[in-house]
Amino acid sequence: MKSILINGTGSFIPEKIVSNEQFLNNHFFNADGTKIPNSNEVIIRKFKDITGIENRRYASDNELSSDLALKASIIAIEESGIDKEILDGIIMAHNFGDIPLNSIQTDVLPSLASRVKHHLGIKNPECFAFDILFGCPGWVQGVILAKQYILAGGGKNYLVIGSETLSRVVDPFDRDSMIFADGAAAAVISEIETSDKKGILATACRSFTEDEAFYLHYDESNNKDLNTGTKYIKMEGRKIYEFALIQVPAAMKACLDKSGIDISDLKKVFIFFS
Repeated sequence: MKSILINGTGSFIPEKIVSNEQFLNNHFFNADGTKIPNSNEVIIRKFKDITGIENRRYASDNELSSDLALKASIIAIEESGIDKEILDGIIMAHNFGDIPLNSIQTDVLPSLASRVKHHLGIKNPECFAFDILFGCPGWVQGVILAKQYILAGGGKNYLVIGSETLSRVVDPFDRDSMIFADGAAAAVISEIETSDKKGILATACRSFTEDEAFYLHYDESNNKDLNTGTKYIKMEGRKIYEFALIQVPAAMKACLDKSGIDISDLKKVFIFFS
């Protein structure tokens, strides 16, 4: 029996730790440019109560998103035990490309997946590499694509990566900036002979854009005195939260229904977000 499964994983979290206390001297504004009346102590305490976040990791000054991706990929390939030259493809999920420190310009040419392939030293020209922009569930969608390629006869081994350096695109005057951080993860998706039913049994994907398309978007700083055309990552936090409460369980149920597995048979449920 052949199964498609996660054959190796790797992750890389930068060393630089940024605590909530490091935001105490920030000046926070609402989206309309008005100053938030609460003290930073109150803002940060409420933020921790809602999110549970006390610390986050930022990339070092000389690290790019593709650098984090490379480090995670090396670990995943080593864990899988395969020769990197037999990879049939590299799929990298991100949203902002490589952004040098203190730069306002994203860099996506060549693709970040191609950069990772280059730095891995893979010579095989049949190992194609491309990026996908798919928002928060980008890495999951990369796994789905890898599975579909394998099912279609397009090879047996794919490296799927998710990486971001969101600290480079946050508005320091927006309290939501405390949510975002940096890191990378990678997995080798392989078709393997197995004696029993296991691996990626089913997938489900949904896209909502009628009202939800701009829940995450680019916009100018909340500090209207500093707007010079530079744009930062923005989100409708409460709308995303309410959306997730309804739509994520529905997508999970759709996936379970496809798999034929009852929820009572599950040992663990992992909710992936970025």
